[in-house]
Amino acid sequence: MADTSLYEKKIGLLIWTVSKFWQNKLRIILNKYTFSLNEYLILESLSILNKNSILPSQTRISSFSGIDESVVCVCLKNLENKNFIKRSVDKDNRKKVINISSSGQKLFNKILPQIIQQENNIFDKLYNEKLNFCNSLKLILGKKIRIKAKKIK
Repeated sequence: MADTSLYEKKIGLLIWTVSKFWQNKLRIILNKYTFSLNEYLILESLSILNKNSILPSQTRISSFSGIDESVVCVCLKNLENKNFIKRSVDKDNRKKVINISSSGQKLFNKILPQIIQQENNIFDKLYNEKLNFCNSLKLILGKKIRIKAKKIK
């Protein structure tokens, strides 16, 4: 089928459309829990940072997740009001350390498999090209890429 619309002809619009498609699919899941996509991504970031023994701060979460620091600030307030995170003062009193509460962890553990399944439904269409696709997007962003070496038999 021929490319008939503007977004099918322009790679930037295709990327934007795929991003909106991904966000909408995840929001369908998250809306059941009155949870925003940013709140979920912050909880996921906290979970990963904690597993790697990295003290999560607002700045670190922003850098790790790619979410603007001002948005992280607002979402952290919302998550704290919902009792999904706890903030405490770091040793030097200049930073707040952020941790997932037990109810936040429980909700995250409930949502995570659904998000993984939905992302697999979306991106498994790339088959063996998933890594190349990710690397191509990283190149556009000026990031380092990971080349997977093929095993020699």
